[in-house]
Amino acid sequence: MTSKRILAYLALFLALFVWGTGSAGAREASKSVRVARRDADITILQNGDVQVVETWAVRFVGGPFTYAFRSIPLNKVEDITDWGVSENGAAYRQADNHAAGTFILQDEDGERKITWYFSPTTDATRTFQLRYTLKGALRIYDEGDQFFWKFIESDRSYSIEAATVTVHLPGNFALDTLRATTYYDSREASGEATLQDGSTVVFVGGPFPGGTEWEIRAQWPHGAVDARPPGWQRMEDIAPIVNLGFLCLAGIILLGGGAGLYLWWYKKGRDPAVPVAPAQMTEPPEDLPPGVAGTLIDEKADMADILATMVDLARRGYMRFMETKKGLFRGRDFVFERLRYDTEGLQPYEALLLRRIFGRGTRRELSDLREKFYTAIPKLQEALYEEVVARGYFPSNPNKMRNQYIGIGIGLMVLSGFCSFFTFPLIVGTDFSLGIAPLVALDLVLVGVIIVGRFMPRKTEEGARAAARWRAFKRYLEEIDRYTNLQGATDIYEKYLPYAIAFGLEKSWTKKFSALKTVPAPRWYVPYGMGTSPYYGGSGSSGGHLASGMPVSHGAPSLDGMANGTLSSLDSISDGLFSMLNSAGSTFRSSPSSSGSGGFSGGGGGGGGGGGGSSGFG
Repeated sequence: MTSKRILAYLALFLALFVWGTGSAGAREASKSVRVARRDADITILQNGDVQVVETWAVRFVGGPFTYAFRSIPLNKVEDITDWGVSENGAAYRQADNHAAGTFILQDEDGERKITWYFSPTTDATRTFQLRYTLKGALRIYDEGDQFFWKFIESDRSYSIEAATVTVHLPGNFALDTLRATTYYDSREASGEATLQDGSTVVFVGGPFPGGTEWEIRAQWPHGAVDARPPGWQRMEDIAPIVNLGFLCLAGIILLGGGAGLYLWWYKKGRDPAVPVAPAQMTEPPEDLPPGVAGTLIDEKADMADILATMVDLARRGYMRFMETKKGLFRGRDFVFERLRYDTEGLQPYEALLLRRIFGRGTRRELSDLREKFYTAIPKLQEALYEEVVARGYFPSNPNKMRNQYIGIGIGLMVLSGFCSFFTFPLIVGTDFSLGIAPLVALDLVLVGVIIVGRFMPRKTEEGARAAARWRAFKRYLEEIDRYTNLQGATDIYEKYLPYAIAFGLEKSWTKKFSALKTVPAPRWYVPYGMGTSPYYGGSGSSGGHLASGMPVSHGAPSLDGMANGTLSSLDSISDGLFSMLNSAGSTFRSSPSSSGSGGFSGGGGGGGGGGGGSSGFG
């Protein structure tokens, strides 16, 4: 066979395949079902059983169709028996071979499902009869017994044009003792409910588009049937009381848990009562480094405390910051320069900070610390915590204490979530759905444990006194313009700036002083264009020499920078200073991973009946 003939056969096969697939798809798309009528004749027996005969007049369009199914939930019945299917008087038989004229029964997802199979049908009308007996489907009340049933189920895609349901009651009753109504999608009195006589009720409704639901409900005097309330009814009747109990329990858990959390904090986390500190203190109450003061006040060693320590080291002459440019349009960068190597008199965390910034060198670009410095943060924080413990402000590491309580809350919450995971499927969709409320309330209390745990570190009496004094100093810094003539106290800006940074006040603090236009810029911050001028030679740097003994180089300032001394004022460098602090904070933190009238007795309104389920054709 030549290659051309092979290609021709392949092209023919492909064309036939595409044609067949398209034709099948078109046939499938043109398939539809329209049920002209779905009627029922329902008889309520003296023993409480309910016999149902449904008649389906089905118009098949397109096809072929070979089966139909109907499923009924088992949540409002005790059993469904005596199933049968027939067509034109010919009964189908129960078998598992899916042959035409057979049916099968299955229990799945809490429903009893019948599927019946018939000969392939295209563009034809067929009429089926479906029989079954409901056991334990009646509601039994002293005020009257009821049959409440979802005859048309919502879980279907096809439409039903009309339905008539005839219900034969278990006796002949006076008409004024009977009640009947219908519900369409849980809305009462949709359709017609007619008391034909003292023993027969006729319900008429339709049309019913796909996805809609229709219920029927009839009530007659109690005692006509020899039946007791079924188990599902007893559970449903007590459900409001049980659900109310669940809500009360949830409320008790919330209120009791909230009160318990408060007492827990009051006994274990509240700082000791100490004498009231002054409203404000005009100078630091004791010789305490800014990073330690910040850790003492908010009980956390955070980035503000690390940056405050860095600026304090610069103020004391150990380092300085020089502003550079990344390029013509790329913004600022910064170079850190170490001015002293001696660490005598430094706190351990201060010496550690210098080592992690400079290593063994004297200069370091800030950008070079990106994704490198983050490993030092936990060590610096731990050193600050150790410092406040060593000074007697806390009995133990406040961070470990906080994490311990938070860990307890998270552990209990995981355990509660584990219980909720297994409990929720058991109660969802049942009459006791509010059983989840106590678990939700417990979870909320455990969230409270995690939140309160953050405030559980408890200071010593000395720590509480010191914190009160430092808060008074913080208030002074916040409102310094109320207590001090800033024009005559320009020297305190640089002196207290590290404390302002530790307290989160650096922007307002700088704004107040830069507005004066006469406050000198800190000599440890060298703006771009000034190089290493004599003015920026490094305040406190032991005469302008590095610890190694090498002199600091003094370059000439730019002409623009020298004009009127603009670069020597705080106002001129404040933007750069804030940019440096922000860049340092983000760089230090960066890590590789960051890049009807009369009513009914009981049973509720529409939507409370049994039945429903789903149905379809194929």
